[in-house]
Amino acid sequence: MKKLKMLGIAAEGMETETPKVYPPGNKVKIKEVDYIGHNLIAVTFDRKLESINVNDVSFLKNGESLEVKRAAIAEGKEGQTVIFYESETPINSESFIMEDKIVASVVKEDSKDISGNTLKIYDHRKLKDITTQLNEIPNLLTVSKDGLADYTTVQGAIDAVPANNTEKVEVFIENGVYKELVTIPKDKPFIHLKGENASGTIITYDNYSGRAKPEGGTYGTTGSASVYIYGDDFTAENLTFENSFDEQSVNVNNKQAVAVYARGDRQTFKNSRFIGNQDTLYVNGGTQYFYQSYIEGDVDFIFGRSSAVFEECEIFSLDRGSSTNNGFVTAASTLITEPYGYLFLNSKLLSNAPAGTVYLGRPWHPSGDPNAIGSVVFMNSYLGPHIIEQGWTDMSGFSYKDARFNEYKNYGPGAVINEDRRQLSDEEAKLYNIENVLKGWDPKE
Repeated sequence: MKKLKMLGIAAEGMETETPKVYPPGNKVKIKEVDYIGHNLIAVTFDRKLESINVNDVSFLKNGESLEVKRAAIAEGKEGQTVIFYESETPINSESFIMEDKIVASVVKEDSKDISGNTLKIYDHRKLKDITTQLNEIPNLLTVSKDGLADYTTVQGAIDAVPANNTEKVEVFIENGVYKELVTIPKDKPFIHLKGENASGTIITYDNYSGRAKPEGGTYGTTGSASVYIYGDDFTAENLTFENSFDEQSVNVNNKQAVAVYARGDRQTFKNSRFIGNQDTLYVNGGTQYFYQSYIEGDVDFIFGRSSAVFEECEIFSLDRGSSTNNGFVTAASTLITEPYGYLFLNSKLLSNAPAGTVYLGRPWHPSGDPNAIGSVVFMNSYLGPHIIEQGWTDMSGFSYKDARFNEYKNYGPGAVINEDRRQLSDEEAKLYNIENVLKGWDPKE
């Protein structure tokens, strides 16, 4: 659909103009009929229809009826009605250009515009092929659930990107719930997943750590992710990434359920949402930048060994029903050889949990690795009343006091200063900037 919007066939956002109003007695006509590929025909009328019967239009191919199996209604750039028809039988673009004649014709007049004008009976127009123009739109793949796009799954679009590509490829995903496992491999850099709307474009799955795999064993934490991102120079925008596993649905100990597993350099997430409970966001190597995004969970729901910046983000801790401990925001496993781990900058830590029941974080040492000395800094951020006065806590026998946990000029009821919550000096704080944490990469360039 986005390609159609770019060609002006369909509307996009606020570009839609006020539709023309025709006086009574002025019949509605077909403006154009376009073949857009995938056995789809777009019929555009000269105005907006208030009541629509898709059966008012029929198709002939070389004088014989061309059956359609479904139709979808949209709006054109100037406010006029566009109806998409999917042919029951395949349409070969080359054959109808060279040999076949396909015509759309008005056979009924049940549809009406705002003035009560009906379609002009027997109005007809020959099909025009615009697939060449659509295909010439550079480096754009489209995904939708309704079949009016290049692909119906996100993974299908990613699979179509050539390996070792050297230019950005945008995958535009229309609103819908895409329940599928998605993997962006290491050999496919420069992929830009762009949703139509952050709350309406949802990629989800429901694996969890303790779930049995068909081939034996369990998925484990890493294997539970809904989306795996290994490609460098990746961007996600206007998307929800979700692990929809219901913790109450099974009685197992290992309920970790990852929404996104990110491991690559220069990965950007803008205006995106990360939804889960335990272990929502696993940033486990490389550099990631999160901007104006929402991250939700309860236990260790931002974790791993990456160098990552969270700027102007909303971090929401879920209420687990405890009066004393409702989880931990972070579980960084930054290697001691890395000077920086997580930087939360100008962000908000919010929750529906009781006051004083959530920790800022704890030090994760995977497999007891003594070199995983977590680094986390909360800077110039709002800390809600749910944050425990102590701030940080131990994990698996490792003390939070040995980790690199710091704060700087935070505010709000949870922004307590005491001996357990180390504060950076002004000079130290200057080092914790986006470019330093991300190893010289400026994601805003």
